[in-house]
Amino acid sequence: MNHEKKLKQLETLLNVSSLINSSLDAYEIRMRTIEALTRLLDAEVGSLLLLDEETGDLFFEVATGDKGKTLKEIRLRKGEGIAGWVAEYGESLIINDVRSDPRFFKKADKKSGFITRSIVCVPVFSKERIIGVLQGINKRNGDFSEDDLGLIKSLAVQVAIAVENAKLYSDLKETFYSTAEALAETIELRDPYTGGHTRRVMTYSMVIGRYMDLEKDDLENLRLSAILHDIGKIGVRDDVLLKHGRLDESELKKMNKHPDFGSEVLGHIKQLKDV
Repeated sequence: MNHEKKLKQLETLLNVSSLINSSLDAYEIRMRTIEALTRLLDAEVGSLLLLDEETGDLFFEVATGDKGKTLKEIRLRKGEGIAGWVAEYGESLIINDVRSDPRFFKKADKKSGFITRSIVCVPVFSKERIIGVLQGINKRNGDFSEDDLGLIKSLAVQVAIAVENAKLYSDLKETFYSTAEALAETIELRDPYTGGHTRRVMTYSMVIGRYMDLEKDDLENLRLSAILHDIGKIGVRDDVLLKHGRLDESELKKMNKHPDFGSEVLGHIKQLKDV
């Protein structure tokens, strides 16, 4: 392998590492990593299959090429096909003539119309546990080699980091949302008259936001805003908040201050500045 080619491969690996450390967009990271994989291996296409924790099946998380969308409809059991075998036994494979290998899963080609000739496939480990497989398909020139295997193993390490980072971020975000919802519902319990109001506002807001085709970040801010829009009621006295009957002018002024109370509470949280 010539010196210039090695430098380009190293540059690609460094770029993938930099992307993983600088972005929280899980899909972008995985897609660009698989695109890097096909360049590194000089392969026609590449794919990342992840294990479904509930069923144990493999599903195509990312698949490049014009048949990628069709492949996402296919699921493999552990042990089924070359990818399933790698997921079950945790061993890497180089197969330069898949038609002669009894493990080859012909149904995927039949469904997608793609013709698989050769494959290099490695397990993706996270904390000594297999979470998926990474594969490059159809070497453009020649056969897949041990050098190719080394490259895809290096990328598999990066993919594992990206998958775990995305999971941690998702879990943390959902914990935050759940906490915010619990706080909102706790405040709502003070006022039985508006029971379920916060959840309804959130549902309607998200429907409208999606209809308006808002960006992902804007939708998340909208969701949080809907959850927390009545948080200021914590500053409204019970004799006003729970009064039976119409509020007088003075009481109405006090009630109408709850957005100001909410803004003051949330204003101390830097991460909610856009909310």
